[in-house]
Amino acid sequence: MGKIDQLCLFCQTSDMIIDFHAHIYPQQAAAKVFSAAKKKLKVEVPGTGSPEDLAMRAARANIDATVILPLARGIEDVSALNRWVCSVAVPGQIPFGAIHPLMPDLAAELDRLEGRGCQGVKMMPLLQAVFPDDPRCGRLYEEVTRRDMILITHAGKDPMDREEVYGTPDRFARVVESYPEMRLVLAHLGGLRMWEEVRRHLLPAGGRVFFDTAYVSFYLNGCQMKELIEEIGPERVVFGSDYPWEDPGRALGILKGLDLANQEEMAGGNARRLLGLP
Repeated sequence: MGKIDQLCLFCQTSDMIIDFHAHIYPQQAAAKVFSAAKKKLKVEVPGTGSPEDLAMRAARANIDATVILPLARGIEDVSALNRWVCSVAVPGQIPFGAIHPLMPDLAAELDRLEGRGCQGVKMMPLLQAVFPDDPRCGRLYEEVTRRDMILITHAGKDPMDREEVYGTPDRFARVVESYPEMRLVLAHLGGLRMWEEVRRHLLPAGGRVFFDTAYVSFYLNGCQMKELIEEIGPERVVFGSDYPWEDPGRALGILKGLDLANQEEMAGGNARRLLGLP
């Protein structure tokens, strides 16, 4: 029985809560990642990054399922990372695959991920130093569209003021216009620390685009977050925590405190439909 099939056993109510954006790390990798984050990004890390810690925090917040997004910097990192993520057997955790849009064996890696039951993949323009509207990325967009897989990607800046921001809202808008049938989830409400550009470029672009809420509460207050979600349309927003950089319970509490219509849809209904759960 696959992880989605196991999860369906718990899909008995319409108010199921799904965290669509979380990361886990092997123990040795977590120590390096968190040390670098504290030094370079100047951010605190509330979680340990382990599957067990994530499961404990999700249970404490009454979160029923969590989509796991592995982050691969280099082409050589992709396959081994995907094998590890797919080997983690924690109830309620749904693994997506890592992908690098320029990897030569991209189609074969997507085939392997499909064979393991993965419904989507994570792209990381910021780490991979790839512009999403680079024509060379078209192969990835065509392959995921053909398979009806979900592509989720970091969008916008990060806590650092880097010299180059690869995944800008205007570049993603061009991708959406070129591949309108692709199922795309843009993290951080479409562009971390670039929300005016989201309004200007992405909202008019249309397409099958969803926006997750991961980590935005550190930069937007409740009124600003509510206003942007209403402009996007709650039917296109999915809850994401960005664990271990944010505690899932805190992130969910902020979303629930916004006094928005369709709270249950953003907390789980939209994600449930994306994942094809009953």
